[in-house]
Amino acid sequence: MAEEKQMENKTKNSVPMKTRILWGFGGLSDNVMFNVLNFLFLYVYVNYFKMDPALVGIALAIPRFFDAITDPMVGNFSDNFRSRWGRRRPLIFFGVISCAILLPLHWTPPCLDTVNNAWYCNGPFLYIAGLGCLYALAYTFFGVPYTALGFELTDDYDERTRVLAWRMYLGLIGALTLPWIYKVCVDPEKFSNIQQGAIITSIGASVFMIITGMLPVFGCKEKPVPPKVVDNENHELKKQNMFAAFADTFRNKPFLILVLGFFVVLCGTDACGSIGNFLNLYLVFNGDEVGNAKLAGTIGSMGAIIRYFSIFFIVFLSRKTGKREAFLTGMVIWIIAYSSMWFTITPKHPYAQLISWGIWALANQGLWLTLDSMMADICDDDELQTGRRREGIFGAVRGFIQKASGAITVLISGFMLKFTGFDVNVAQTSGLPPEVAFKMKAFFVVFPVLGCVLAFICFLYYPISRKRSHETRRILEERAAARQQANMTK
Repeated sequence: MAEEKQMENKTKNSVPMKTRILWGFGGLSDNVMFNVLNFLFLYVYVNYFKMDPALVGIALAIPRFFDAITDPMVGNFSDNFRSRWGRRRPLIFFGVISCAILLPLHWTPPCLDTVNNAWYCNGPFLYIAGLGCLYALAYTFFGVPYTALGFELTDDYDERTRVLAWRMYLGLIGALTLPWIYKVCVDPEKFSNIQQGAIITSIGASVFMIITGMLPVFGCKEKPVPPKVVDNENHELKKQNMFAAFADTFRNKPFLILVLGFFVVLCGTDACGSIGNFLNLYLVFNGDEVGNAKLAGTIGSMGAIIRYFSIFFIVFLSRKTGKREAFLTGMVIWIIAYSSMWFTITPKHPYAQLISWGIWALANQGLWLTLDSMMADICDDDELQTGRRREGIFGAVRGFIQKASGAITVLISGFMLKFTGFDVNVAQTSGLPPEVAFKMKAFFVVFPVLGCVLAFICFLYYPISRKRSHETRRILEERAAARQQANMTK
């Protein structure tokens, strides 16, 4: 009987392949929204416009702090929003269209003659800080409801991982191709300069993100939401305001452990991103942008292919051992990868670092998939305690942590780049001084390793196992059945 019941639940909670694919295409749109800026921003504003790296870091940090603040607001709004089209899909629609309009505008700053002025009279700085905030808000209106929609597609512990994997499968198409956007933009046969290349390629990217971002809107059905939310004693609950909802998420112990580990690994691995860009450009390739762009594209495409295998690898580990154990394994792989970069980032063998990035990619996508799947389990755990379904706010608070860490790291990275002694004018005229190169490499290796070690320690204490998740679902389903029966007898 128990086996029959389990099979019945799996059939009930299985998600059709068509729905998985259509929802997954949103991951491809997400990848384009986020990474076009990531791959081009520093090269355009520091290397081409010659803006101070510290000021660029501040300009990037302001929208990310703003984005982090708006995530819980949009998440709570999404949880409480009601319309004839659902509570998630209208917001996704708005976010996609807005991002598509704003993306190409990042490369058209006014008053370029003031690029070396103080921040308060620096036209490009004020422009990208303001425009970045608008873009961040639009991205939040897409990302938070889109993630919540994925959490809601199934209630099964293992089926969640398989469904959420489609965001990765299709999103990695972007990871396979987008690293080459930098090379395309610096190709003298295609564009006269990187600014022109960035504008034209961003317009094409905007059209693409609209097409892929609309597929979850029109291709996925939302789970019906009851007209009222009740607690464990069947008493009606009032809507939560944003501050109460935000505070309640941090009372959930598994969630607190997850976001703490998530925060330290992001801070560790992202803090030195700008250093890595210029370390390759001026140490490995001595200022050759085309050579550097070829390596960046090769690393990105190779990494995307290996990251496909990463999904299957981590999913396999997750099914055999559990999600926590799979994540811990991934952290060990990352520690090995980042440690090896001390030896593989070298001008003697520019492509040796493919080894390090290949090891890193083996765990990358699977780690983020595991975190998403853990988040869905945490939403069940929260419902068991509170009686509420709050995928939106949990996804938003996770987004808050991700974007707050991103804001902190881009802010730090600009100052860190200056602390190493890096000067773009010196590097372009006489190369990278050896003592500066040593400092840059040390920062680039040590910070990610430290972040991964701290994250490993955090996740040792993550408590939700497969057994606990199944028991939580059993209790929730029994409560739901009892409420339905009570309502029928009224």
